[in-house]
Amino acid sequence: MKREPAEGGLTTTYRFRLVNTGEVALDPVPMDLTVPMRQQFVSATLAPNRIERLGRAQSWNNVSAGLLPYVFGNYARVFRENYSASTGKGLFLLWIRNSFFLAVTRVITTLIFASMAGYALARLNFRGKQGIFAFLLFSMMIPQQVTFISNYLVLRDGIFGLSRLFGVPTLLNTYAGLIVSGLVGASSVFIMKQFFERLPASLEESARIDGASTYTVFFRIMLPLAKPPLGALTILTFQGVWNEFFWPLVVITSPADRFPLTIGLLNLQRAYGAATFDWGPILAGTFISALPVIILFIAFQQYFVEGISFSGTKG
Repeated sequence: MKREPAEGGLTTTYRFRLVNTGEVALDPVPMDLTVPMRQQFVSATLAPNRIERLGRAQSWNNVSAGLLPYVFGNYARVFRENYSASTGKGLFLLWIRNSFFLAVTRVITTLIFASMAGYALARLNFRGKQGIFAFLLFSMMIPQQVTFISNYLVLRDGIFGLSRLFGVPTLLNTYAGLIVSGLVGASSVFIMKQFFERLPASLEESARIDGASTYTVFFRIMLPLAKPPLGALTILTFQGVWNEFFWPLVVITSPADRFPLTIGLLNLQRAYGAATFDWGPILAGTFISALPVIILFIAFQQYFVEGISFSGTKG
């Protein structure tokens, strides 16, 4: 114990050691400290996780020895303290898996439909082509919040009752509803159309002289040249689906096992932030959720830059 004079009083510093003399290893060692009346808590070497009662009560989640348990303790808590009531499995891993499934599925459908639609609008001649493109541009100007009620009703009725043919009365609370409602975006088709229009027509003409069909030209010549915009769409689509919050919150309501990661983080906020003001696990879960997008951008950043630059010009 050390005492020093301070402004308006006396500052007392306490130092103590925790020694485990038993045979059972203790991983987390929580501690609560209450300051007596007419005294004030100033600071501690290990910052408290919570301060309550106007500064008179401090709480530490773990004061055990070691840097790693203290620095990465909240990351372990995110995986360890959240369980499914029905299956008993860890919810955070389930949320990550659900988000990966939705993001990868949407990326695949976007790449397939956007590339085919973009090629058709850019290189093929058919009746109503300009009208379809005008409708495409018009749909890009409408925000999602304007159409979400009608989209919700379509999913509630099973796409005008067609899902009843497969024994599914509604597409709400299902991954199929999220996937079907966002198979491909208008902006993705626009990017692919702009890229295919930039390619020289001589490539397609020489292939047709050799007897290649439209499908052969698309899959053997045009699609292999479209790696830059496809890489850009991969990043944009994955990031958009991974961070999507509003629409999954409307479609997926229960159980917690089906939530994507964004809705799972909302549950963390309700569990840790609303009642206990324990923000550590929430921030840890948010950081973990940002890692896949960062890794994906690093892996595809070359294609992303080339795809955006190519799709914005027309040769």
